[in-house]
Amino acid sequence: MQKSSFDQIASSFHPLIVSMIKKFHIYKDYDEYYQIALIGLWRAYQKFDESKGSFSAYAYTTVRGTILSHLKGTILYEERETPAEQNLLSLNEDLALPVPLESEIIKQHIEHLTGREKIYVLEHLLEGYSYKDIAYKYQVSTGAVKNWGKAARKKLKASLLRE
Repeated sequence: MQKSSFDQIASSFHPLIVSMIKKFHIYKDYDEYYQIALIGLWRAYQKFDESKGSFSAYAYTTVRGTILSHLKGTILYEERETPAEQNLLSLNEDLALPVPLESEIIKQHIEHLTGREKIYVLEHLLEGYSYKDIAYKYQVSTGAVKNWGKAARKKLKASLLRE
């Protein structure tokens, strides 16, 4: 079989690359991922062994793997990266309990809540305890604590909208 030039192969695989990029819902960095796909196609072009099958199947899997590998790396990078603004905010975070005036205002707004809903507001929202910690303390499921929170937020929203 006569080996085609890479330019010919790249132009014939253009529709495949475009559809693959759309399939992975890549819109933000389209040009970058198109180049990454071409790099994958180039690798397939260089390493293809004619005795092992068709080039189109090999090229498809190589291009797909290259795109997915880059996507995974990008996601890992974004998960690990912490913007400087968040670091500065966390350094200046005041871990003290709310000032008494804020506590009084909050207590006025939660008077109409049930006992369990008050527990949710005071312990989860104000003191920062997790659902699991509250559930363990009161010997209920975490789902129950979440339901307390849902009901409390609904009632608080309704009362704040009336004001």
